[in-house]
Amino acid sequence: MRVKTWAAVACAGLLVGGATIAQPPKTETPKAPDGAKASDSLLTMIADARGALGKTRDYTCTFTRQEMMKGTLSAEQVAEMKVRLNPGGVYVRFARPDALAGMEVAYTAARKNLKMQYRPAGLAGAKGFKTIDLDDSKFLAENRHAVTEWTMTAVLDRVAAATAREKTLNNPVEVYTGDFQFAGRNVTRYEILTRRPHAFRYAHRMLIYVDKETKLPLRYEAYGEPKGNAAVGDLFEAYSFSDVKLNVGLGENTFDY
Repeated sequence: MRVKTWAAVACAGLLVGGATIAQPPKTETPKAPDGAKASDSLLTMIADARGALGKTRDYTCTFTRQEMMKGTLSAEQVAEMKVRLNPGGVYVRFARPDALAGMEVAYTAARKNLKMQYRPAGLAGAKGFKTIDLDDSKFLAENRHAVTEWTMTAVLDRVAAATAREKTLNNPVEVYTGDFQFAGRNVTRYEILTRRPHAFRYAHRMLIYVDKETKLPLRYEAYGEPKGNAAVGDLFEAYSFSDVKLNVGLGENTFDY
């Protein structure tokens, strides 16, 4: 196992719109993996994380993301996030960058429909929330995923589905683990490589950082196929969950607008 400590991850010195702003770790130039294959440990991690989420009623956190849209990777986008596990509920309010500040998205499964409440940033949001489909084409033109796919559960499911697909196709899946720290938490980093290209492959390389104590995923990154002599492909999505607080007692009014 390799041990790495970021000198200044998850900066906790900023407060915007009531949400503590945390910085994700900076992407480093990857080195050739030096760990042993750990496919069994990945399956165990996924099972343990699902078990931990199954015991969790709700959580709040600082949500940080980057997404590649139309060939361009966004700046870091930082938001306040509130999630209820059952029935499902997600509320997100962005604090930065300035162009996104004030954007709010809310969804509740209690309504038993595939609608969400959406308030754009800036002047476009002056009229308040509007109801749109979860898969609204205009929303997805600016966001890689629906709001229900921004959560810890969704990140975990994404990794599980991607690796299961490779195994179904009899493609090799390499897994390497290492000890890290993220946002002041001791985590295990799982590096997952699916080197064989095919039309249904999700990512060439995925990283998921799992809290050693809570078993919850705190950081996820996905990269495309390396180009030329590059060691790693372009980052196309990254999601972080920092300053996590569990079982705070979120009510339906948190998600229903």
